[in-house]
Amino acid sequence: MTRNFSNSSISYKDGVITSTLHGIFNESSAEEYKEQLFELVMGLNKKPFALLADISQVEGATPEAFDIVKRIINRLPEMGLVAKAYVYHGPVIRGIMFQRIPELKRLDYLFFTDIDEARLWLLQEYKHQCHPVY
Repeated sequence: MTRNFSNSSISYKDGVITSTLHGIFNESSAEEYKEQLFELVMGLNKKPFALLADISQVEGATPEAFDIVKRIINRLPEMGLVAKAYVYHGPVIRGIMFQRIPELKRLDYLFFTDIDEARLWLLQEYKHQCHPVY
């Protein structure tokens, strides 16, 4: 019997997908999160979206879970992602993410410690990307 030490929730409003993750992720829980996220994104039919990922309550993840996160990160831009923000607490998870997912360094993802600042930036970025002013 597999025990879950993590949970996640995903919602969509005004062009922004908000995912909130808690606990310690293993391959199974990361795969479950990926399936939920991709199901929601596929339902948007390639409509542009932004993603706010609140990882401030993530305590850790296995290498296999980080491999799944890497696949998510690499696939979302082709599915309509226009901007992404992470909300984190403390440098450990952020540092591990950059170590395990070097692609983050070349992508336009920002990290915040305040969810309201992240949401404000993300909404501005989403509007700018979807409705550019010339």
